[in-house]
Amino acid sequence: MLPESGCGWLPLWQQLISKCAEDMSGAGSIFISFALLALGWIYCASASANLTEFLSHRQRRGLIFQNSGSIKFSIGPSLPIPLGDHVSFRSAVLSFTLQTSSNLPTTPIWPWDKWESTFARSLQQMRRNIERNTANGAVRYADDARLLTYTVLEEYMGRRNNNMIVGRQCLLRSICENAQVHHHVGIFSEILNIVLSPGKADLDNAYHDAFAAGQAGANCLAVFKACPRGLNFLDELFVSEHNLID
Repeated sequence: MLPESGCGWLPLWQQLISKCAEDMSGAGSIFISFALLALGWIYCASASANLTEFLSHRQRRGLIFQNSGSIKFSIGPSLPIPLGDHVSFRSAVLSFTLQTSSNLPTTPIWPWDKWESTFARSLQQMRRNIERNTANGAVRYADDARLLTYTVLEEYMGRRNNNMIVGRQCLLRSICENAQVHHHVGIFSEILNIVLSPGKADLDNAYHDAFAAGQAGANCLAVFKACPRGLNFLDELFVSEHNLID
């Protein structure tokens, strides 16, 4: 019977290994003996270890010293110079070296910080335009980014099907079907909902009519017959309730 704790059972384990070695012969007995011995030592170490010991110790802390390192970059071509006397141990090489050295940064550097002020000015200008149009009584505002996105989608789907009319009809059908989606799950679905929702942008009335038709529960496939299933690549991104039931 093995002891309940500690490694007092290790001599019994060694006797068992010796017995196995006597009963077997050759390389197989040596391999099994080493395997059993290794298992015994592993169990012994795990049984005697304190699993909560790490709670009483604190990880060693490190201190970062600023302006204490540098990075160096060197680049340059090296050209051999032919000599008049053909001697194997004598040669001449012309080298040009461009070397730069700078201190290592101690704070994170993000590339978008360089254009943060530009983005802020663009957003402020867009907000002022919306407020100005609203003050003048206008219901919609100009949205060049959305107009560009719709134009690109129409051109892509039109060229894909060799029919530019189909491209516009497919985009209108996608706007109509997106308006019928009640729950958008995931960040990609939220982005797609923003793109396919005209909102109050000053666009062609066809986009707003397609969105309103979708909200009213119209059959988008019947309304936009020129774009059946399979011609619109956005169909792969929509999951309808009928597909889930089937």
